[in-house]
Amino acid sequence: MPTNYNFCNKLFHRCGIAGMRMLPDNFVPLTVTSPPYDGIHEFGGYPFNFKAMAKGGVVCWHVQEEIRNGSESGTSSEQRLYFRDVGFRLHHTMIIDTVGGHISSRVRYGASLQYLFVLSKGKPRTFNPICDIENKHAGKRSGFYQRRNAGSIRYRSTVTIKDKRVRGPVWRLNPGSHNTRDSETRQQPALMHEELARDLITSWSKEGDLVLDPMNGAGTTSKMALLSNRYYLGFEINREYDDLAVTRLEKTAHSVSNHNEREQIISKLGRRVENDGIESA
Repeated sequence: MPTNYNFCNKLFHRCGIAGMRMLPDNFVPLTVTSPPYDGIHEFGGYPFNFKAMAKGGVVCWHVQEEIRNGSESGTSSEQRLYFRDVGFRLHHTMIIDTVGGHISSRVRYGASLQYLFVLSKGKPRTFNPICDIENKHAGKRSGFYQRRNAGSIRYRSTVTIKDKRVRGPVWRLNPGSHNTRDSETRQQPALMHEELARDLITSWSKEGDLVLDPMNGAGTTSKMALLSNRYYLGFEINREYDDLAVTRLEKTAHSVSNHNEREQIISKLGRRVENDGIESA
C-alpha cells in the first residue's frame, strides 16, 4: 500500500495541477490520462496547462490533434518533446485506432491519429505485456533467424509457435460506447475508453499500486484501477464531471456479481474531497 493513504482511493473536486502540487515526490508510480484534444471538445471552459503536469513515474498520455485551417495543430508533438526536455524518457509511442471511427475527407485519409505516449522518469519499474494476439501458424515448428550487424544471416534455433503473441504498438478499439454500460457517462463529451484504461493499467503497474488521473473527467481511469486491484486518485475541476465519477464508482462497486469480490471492492471505495480553496493553476 502507498505510504500516504490520504491520497489513496480519493476523488478530489479540484484543479489537477494544484492537486499534483500536494503530492510527495516520487509518490505516484503510474499516471493514465487523456488531456483535452486541443479544441475538439469543450470541457466547461477551464484552462489547460500541460507543462505543470510533467511529474514523476510512468505517464500514459493519450492525445489527438485538432485540424485547424487544414493543418494538424502539432500540439501532441509539443507536449511529447516538453516531457523529454524536463527529464522524461520517451519510452514508447503507440497508435490507438478506434476501428470504425474514421471520417471521410477529400484532402486526407481520415481524422488525425490518436497517440498514446508512454513517458517515464528512468526505466519503468513494471511492464506486464498483454499476450492476446492469435498466431496464424500456432503449433507449427519454425526456424528462427537473426541478421548480424554486418548483414549476413545466422540460424538461431527451431521453436514451436505459440497460440498467442504479445501485442504490437497499434491497439484497435471499438469506438461505440467506449466499451461501457454506464449510461450516465453520455454527459461527458470525450470519455476515455475503458478497455484502453484497463490495459494501460495492467501493462504499466502492479496490484496495489496507485494510479493517478489529474484530469479525471467521468472517472474511467479510477474505475478501471479499482477493478484491477489498484488504488486510484483523481483530480477533476469540473463539478459536473466529478459528480459523474463519484456516481459511477459507487455504481460499479455495487454491481459486481460475486459477493466476496463485491464486498472487497466496496470496502476500497474512498470519498469525494471538496475543493478547499486551491484554485486552478
